Amino acid sequence: MAGMDDIDRSIVRLLERHGRLSQEQLARRIRLSRPAVHQRVKRLEAARVIRGYRAELDWAALGLPLTAFVWVRTGGPNCAPVGPAILALGDDGAFVEECHRVTGDWCLLVKARAATPLALQDLIDRIRAVAGVTSTTTTLALSTLRHEAAGDGDTAVAEAAP
Repeated sequence: MAGMDDIDRSIVRLLERHGRLSQEQLARRIRLSRPAVHQRVKRLEAARVIRGYRAELDWAALGLPLTAFVWVRTGGPNCAPVGPAILALGDDGAFVEECHRVTGDWCLLVKARAATPLALQDLIDRIRAVAGVTSTTTTLALSTLRHEAAGDGDTAVAEAAP
């Protein structure tokens, strides 16, 4: 968004890490009045800089403790239809959370969640069956670093896979 200043960037960073902060809490952290914060947040939402607010999920508690990254290589001149087809895959045991087009030797990077290794295997088999997919390679995440609130600042914390 053209015209974003340091205060707008501070609001965006805080909301990206702490989406449930009230406008009063935002105002205190960035030392601005609540009505001014409200106006800025509304402007950022209208410009689609802020597109929504999400819950942070405990995937293990939801029965999906495995996080996998699946590199996908496609054949042919265009991999564009492969990504949406892969995103549509999944069931209660495993699903595709994200799919990114990437540069380099691989065409797509898929982030998947799974309940069990067998459910992940089934999802990978379905990915390999998508028209245009020529090969895959998969990496399991052992733990994940993420930002977490710590008083007035942030700290990186590790989430170990069960």
